[in-house]
Amino acid sequence: MRSRRMTMIVVTVLGMTASTDHALSQQKTLREQLLGAWDLVSFNSVHADGSKLTVFGGNPNGIAFFDSTGHYIITVMRSDRAKFAANDRTKGTADEYKATAEGTITYFGTYTVNEADRALNIHVAGSSFPNWNGTDQKRTFAVSADELKLTNPVASTGGTTEVVWKRAR
Repeated sequence: MRSRRMTMIVVTVLGMTASTDHALSQQKTLREQLLGAWDLVSFNSVHADGSKLTVFGGNPNGIAFFDSTGHYIITVMRSDRAKFAANDRTKGTADEYKATAEGTITYFGTYTVNEADRALNIHVAGSSFPNWNGTDQKRTFAVSADELKLTNPVASTGGTTEVVWKRAR
């Protein structure tokens, strides 16, 4: 009888602990949920008429990092970019440089999160698109389980940009 009672107490305590852990994970701030590394799933430009353009092809590569000190880096590129014939990044042809510029975006800097607006405010310290250098930009975002959705309401290509990431493992 004593053994059975002890087992029930242990099961009850473990159940309460599991419930508490689940509740605590649900209480993470958006900023806490954003932290870490994310692998790119999709990157689409959405035009006013609702049509979508896969800016970086159907199978883009990319990664995003958000650290606890408020720094980030995001890099996205086409997976189907051709290699430079010269095998030297400083000796590309005009077409090779054009394909590289059109098929890659990288930017880094600092960020803050506005919990109320579900907004990611970024300061771009540097970018492969020089027009972004030194700018402040806003993205709306949502995190659910291991998925991050970022939306840029004023994309450099026109319309909006919708980017989906999955938590890196």
